[in-house]
Amino acid sequence: MANERKLSLEAAANLKSLTRRDDITVKPANNGNHDVDINIGDIKMSGEIKSFVTKANFNQVILQLQKIKNDGSAPVLLIAGYISPQLMMKFVEEGFNVLDNAGNCYINIPPLYIYITGQKQDKPKEAETKVFSESAIKLIFYFLLDKANIGKTYRKIAEETGYSLGTIKNVIEDMIRRHHIIKTPKGRVLMDWRKLLNEWQVAYNQSLKPKLFLRKMRFGSSELRRNWQDIKLPKNSYWGGESGANLIDGFLIPEILTIYTDGDSVDLIRTAKMLPSSDGDILVYKKFWAGVTESNMVPKILTYADLMGTTDSRCLEAAKRIINDEKQSK
Repeated sequence: MANERKLSLEAAANLKSLTRRDDITVKPANNGNHDVDINIGDIKMSGEIKSFVTKANFNQVILQLQKIKNDGSAPVLLIAGYISPQLMMKFVEEGFNVLDNAGNCYINIPPLYIYITGQKQDKPKEAETKVFSESAIKLIFYFLLDKANIGKTYRKIAEETGYSLGTIKNVIEDMIRRHHIIKTPKGRVLMDWRKLLNEWQVAYNQSLKPKLFLRKMRFGSSELRRNWQDIKLPKNSYWGGESGANLIDGFLIPEILTIYTDGDSVDLIRTAKMLPSSDGDILVYKKFWAGVTESNMVPKILTYADLMGTTDSRCLEAAKRIINDEKQSK
């Protein structure tokens, strides 16, 4: 919280300097679910602080801002240590005010209107944005799939995931330090499944998913595209993302189709229904988890992560539907 406090004070100081206003104040929030109270003259705002905002955590931040907006009366201001100009405007489109550490901002609360751009930001190092290692991301997925997995012996976990005992030990000890796991007389217990899932999905979209990307493809005809649900995927290939969400409940009509495969993307070409294409609407990723999934879809929590890793409000609504259903079963 100390770093967040420092970030908000620096952002406010830069805004003061750029606007030449002395009536900008920042104080820790005494109540509500936001971080700080911001005043610019007579205008009051509820401030939420984030060290960095990227495409990977965009939807997660939107959910938090929506909650603050619904629970409070003051307009909401996102204060970000780093955010790209493009993402800043995405938040503006969603109806939120934004201020970054350098003083760039879009604040529209009539009669107050401040728009500043072009101030140089320091992009965070990868180490600062990295929540989990790649091995941890893959192993935590296994724990999220079934809470009982965390209580298994190291050898059983190694047998089911293929990871070494050393890697498993390091990941579990790190999760204990982060208070995701506690030790009880009956064994290890996962503390807050939903909190861990949300940390995991940001780390997955930020660090691992880009490295799993294989290629873009397209269907051989418009008819195949219309009837994509009827296509039988090769063994160990699964629908995820928007396509996975559509197969779950039909709520989301997919614009982009996502496939995870344990084989080569050539296997998809052999179906005689898909072709490589640099501008195709089928994204193919390498399957990263062990075992065979019974259905033609990836596990629901991976579809949820795929949707949360976008900046699309349609995908956010579909993600909320999926996670609410999944939470009921946990």
